[in-house]
Amino acid sequence: MPKTAKDPLSGTTVEPIMAARNGAVVTPSDTEDLLNVTAGLIVTIGSGGTGIAVIFANGSDQQAVDIPLAVGTYQFNMQVRRVMATGTVLGTGGGVVALWSQG
Repeated sequence: MPKTAKDPLSGTTVEPIMAARNGAVVTPSDTEDLLNVTAGLIVTIGSGGTGIAVIFANGSDQQAVDIPLAVGTYQFNMQVRRVMATGTVLGTGGGVVALWSQG
């Protein structure tokens, strides 16, 4: 499956700025890329949650990375194009917000 997330920084040495200008709640999906490659994620793991699985901007569809997390809220500075449904267990009250600056 081709990558469909907009990535204005691909092929450049420019990195995203840390103060995001845009954000959106993420619905994890095993097949659909986010609209934009992220500059960061805010992840809340609720009761019963165990972590998230993501595909980084340059990763293939088969390169999901599991990130185990304890209950709490985390901010990650990372460029991902997909938050996977498989491997993402947010728990009660959990959620993911994607942050980006361009696009």
